Amino acid sequence: MKVIDNLYAYVWNGNDNNCNTYLFAEVLKENRHILIDPGHTITPYLRESAYEMLVKKIEQDGLKIEDIGIVLLTHAHPDHFESANKFKQSGHGIIAIYQSEERIYQMLGGGKVDLILKEGDLKWDSEVKEKLEIIHTPGHSPGHISIFWPAKKALAVGDVVFYHNTGRVDLPGGDPQQLKDSIDRLSKLEAEYLLCGHPYENPGVIQGKDAVRKNFEFIKANIWF
Repeated sequence: MKVIDNLYAYVWNGNDNNCNTYLFAEVLKENRHILIDPGHTITPYLRESAYEMLVKKIEQDGLKIEDIGIVLLTHAHPDHFESANKFKQSGHGIIAIYQSEERIYQMLGGGKVDLILKEGDLKWDSEVKEKLEIIHTPGHSPGHISIFWPAKKALAVGDVVFYHNTGRVDLPGGDPQQLKDSIDRLSKLEAEYLLCGHPYENPGVIQGKDAVRKNFEFIKANIWF
């Protein structure tokens, strides 16, 4: 689904657990794309073909998966990363994850990481032509990141923030104070599109500066730890 020019949201609408996926189009040289959190290959309980469903949606938007240059992971939970290797094995995109999340990714079967991310502007051999900010936002997992695209005022937050809710802190590496600090930091950005990692009580694409601000305010007033 096209949200605005070059920003696409693929909201998970299956019946099993899986994440939302986002595509930042033409942000790399040669008009290649970044795919954020491709989700499961096959969902764990109902065995839904999540990877094939995602590829079909991308192609329906007139995009080619062979133009994906980076598969960027917000964190190393299988419902966000499992399909990354599927894209990579098909020759579509290197895998990128934050430096302190690599070990968890490998422990959970993710395999080799091609690009280790650090906080600050995304860099990859001078291939990135749009300014994209990598923001370390721990709390749900130790090396969780959010990605801010200033030109589009788009903020992909993985499992840090949802519609009127926050990510879990009861999984290994979770930390409520860190999550609170991460949410407070993100709330200060001038975001107009909040791209959440799951469609909980809402598709997970919160649009408009006021709507984004009110979502953070609701969390601070009602869901704060």
